Amino acid sequence: MTAVRALLVGVVMVGVVAGVAVLTGGDPLDTMDKVSSVGAFAVAVMAVVVAWRQRPRAHKAAPRMWPSRHRHRYFTWLIARNRDLDIRGLGTQGPYSLEVENVYVDVSLVPRPIHQATGDPLAKVSDEPMKRREVWSFLTEWPPRTLAIVGPPGGGKTTLLKHLTLALASGRPPTRSLGGRIPVFLAIRDQARAISENPDLPLVRPLTATMPKELAGAGSWVERQLRNGNCLIMFDGLDEVADPVQRRLVSAWVERQIAAHHTNGFVITSRPYGYQNNPLTSADVLQVRPFTDDQIERFILRWYTATGVRRTGRRDDVVLSDARQQADDLLQRLRDNLHLYELAVNPLLLTMIAHVHNYRGVLPGGRAELYREICQVFLGGRQAAKGLTSDLTADQRESVLRQLALEMMKARKRDIEEGAAARLIRAQLARVAPGVQPEVFLTETEQQSGLLLQRESGVYAFAHLTFQEYLAAVRLRERGRDTFLAERTDDQWWREVTLLYCANTDAGTIVEACLREDSARSLLLASDCAEVARELDPLIRDRLEQVLSAGAQSADVDRAAVVGEVMLVRKLRRVRRLGAGVVLVDAPITNAEFDLFLRVTMAPEHWPVHWTSSIAVRHPDLPVTGLTSSAKVPFCSWASSVTEWSYEAESTPGAAFDFDPDALDSLGTQVVDCLSYAKISGNYRRSKDIFLGGVMSPAGGVGPGGKEIVEQLSDEMRLVTEADLSRGIQRISDRLRAEENWFEALRLLSEVQSFWFHWQRDPAREPVDLMPLLVSVCRLAESAGGSPRPSLFPEVVAVLDSAVMLYWWASGAVTPTDQFWLRRG
Repeated sequence: MTAVRALLVGVVMVGVVAGVAVLTGGDPLDTMDKVSSVGAFAVAVMAVVVAWRQRPRAHKAAPRMWPSRHRHRYFTWLIARNRDLDIRGLGTQGPYSLEVENVYVDVSLVPRPIHQATGDPLAKVSDEPMKRREVWSFLTEWPPRTLAIVGPPGGGKTTLLKHLTLALASGRPPTRSLGGRIPVFLAIRDQARAISENPDLPLVRPLTATMPKELAGAGSWVERQLRNGNCLIMFDGLDEVADPVQRRLVSAWVERQIAAHHTNGFVITSRPYGYQNNPLTSADVLQVRPFTDDQIERFILRWYTATGVRRTGRRDDVVLSDARQQADDLLQRLRDNLHLYELAVNPLLLTMIAHVHNYRGVLPGGRAELYREICQVFLGGRQAAKGLTSDLTADQRESVLRQLALEMMKARKRDIEEGAAARLIRAQLARVAPGVQPEVFLTETEQQSGLLLQRESGVYAFAHLTFQEYLAAVRLRERGRDTFLAERTDDQWWREVTLLYCANTDAGTIVEACLREDSARSLLLASDCAEVARELDPLIRDRLEQVLSAGAQSADVDRAAVVGEVMLVRKLRRVRRLGAGVVLVDAPITNAEFDLFLRVTMAPEHWPVHWTSSIAVRHPDLPVTGLTSSAKVPFCSWASSVTEWSYEAESTPGAAFDFDPDALDSLGTQVVDCLSYAKISGNYRRSKDIFLGGVMSPAGGVGPGGKEIVEQLSDEMRLVTEADLSRGIQRISDRLRAEENWFEALRLLSEVQSFWFHWQRDPAREPVDLMPLLVSVCRLAESAGGSPRPSLFPEVVAVLDSAVMLYWWASGAVTPTDQFWLRRG
């Protein structure tokens, strides 16, 4: 009802009163006089009521009753226009479009002064975890504060606005204040020219200009909602206005619209550089934050679920299970390759990784191909797909950056001053774009691509060393410079460049150079190059395998150490992430690896308490157990010295060690039979059933009587006292060389073993390093000749090693779960 309608009602009421007077015989004029004041009063009251109902509702929920036809048509159009995930410009694309709401994971926002906002697409996820908030938390009141959301390329700014639009158009915003609000989405790049040509352009013009003609009525309806303060207006991409003058005009126009329509809500997005020189006076600045580990995992699972549902047309348990398996596979590949995982914090890069993994299956071995796509997308593919023009193509811009990257690698630089960078690219830039000045190229590339950043004023760096290494490798391949890399096989600075080079060419020259260098670092590089190479001569590959195999079995300690370091470094590179900043080597340290450490460092004082001479040979792949912190710390230092990372001992124990029941049964049989046959002690003649049942349970744990039995046996063996130690080794040596005392020597050897272990475990005694004594005894035994059964000794010693290990596990001093893991520091 309007005020005019209220007036008409009042007139009708007066007419009715007059008519009644005539019918009842009264004087109409007299009656009219009597009711005139009443009628006027009624009209006034009606007008006040109507005016009150028609007041602007800036602080209450939007009206519920709208022309349903216009509302429905407008929302249907909005949803159709913004439903699909925008993957234009990506090199690898699938056959199915995915809906935003099926894959969207809320990006986090944090208030930040604009001068502190970063355009780095790979910024670290380490600061202010408690201040990260979703966009809805900034829209709890109406009208809300104007929001300026800034972030790097690929950070999810446009997708965030699409999410807002779809939530409002679908009638399911999570905050009550937005109930019934009308979303209006405007890409600034599409209207920048019209705005710059007419700075007084009314807001409704660009809003309705994006609608099809059949929605003309809905446009008028949206205009009314704008006047009534019911709209959330979203301006996307201030930075995509390339011309600085035009961008300034657009920013001023936006400022005027916010002031003129202040009862509505406004959100604007931009990269930092596009907003810094054109800030809005009334806006709160929010920085888009990189994905966390949890967000990465949720996005990958949602992406594979959406892909599976689109592919099959079903959402059943089979599809969901397949999606989980694919997501887990990609997550594991990313965790195994930290270079790729560092890229996954950027939503666009993570989307590209998911596409490449799903449709090409090349991760992580094909990361060079992934880097190629990233460079193409960030240097121009994405902008071209949006209809934005540039003086240089993506290929031209990349060719200049390749030259810059190679020269920075040669100079061993991560950062470079603007003047130096301009000199390095001048010649190559003149070849592809003669009219472009180097300084202009650097500024435009920094502002538009996100691959090149200003770390500080006048100092440039690539967003990630990986991009610098990749571009340098491509430049070397263009120029056929494999000999350049072959001369640097032992230089860690060029390692990643070499691997990325080999990924797209024949690696033969480089692998042969590594074999000639023959250091641990060069052999490791040769192994990795052979793994990623596009092609490699089979003869060269076979030669590499022979070198590694022979070295691992070499009796030469120095040679075994070189190859052992290669194997250790390969193991240390297989890691998994346990959370933000926590990276764990993917398997515990083994006996063979710890034995390598002891041999290389010549530090027998760090031997595990339950070790004897041959345990690393007999059980090389079992996790080493029973290490003290004084042994773990030097191992970590040594591991750090052979890699580019630092390591610390992980306090969390590893998984339970599972015994094969058949192997355990066989071990018990050997212990009983050999000790009985050697006649070391008649008391050892116990059946294997008693031994296994008492010492070790079938599941691999300690049996109920295990500790008691082992300690009893050990006490029977202990014939050597503290006073005997000073002369014991000579006595044992003499007996080992006497044929008639062969079995007696074995008995004494076992006694020395037992005494040493008891000595080490007794807290009342001063610590004494008796391991050299035991090592000497073992070496003497191995070199003894003239024995009636020289082949028996290694067998019995091996069995004694097993018995000692079982003793320590049974006694509880060393447990099968007491494993040694490494964490990157």
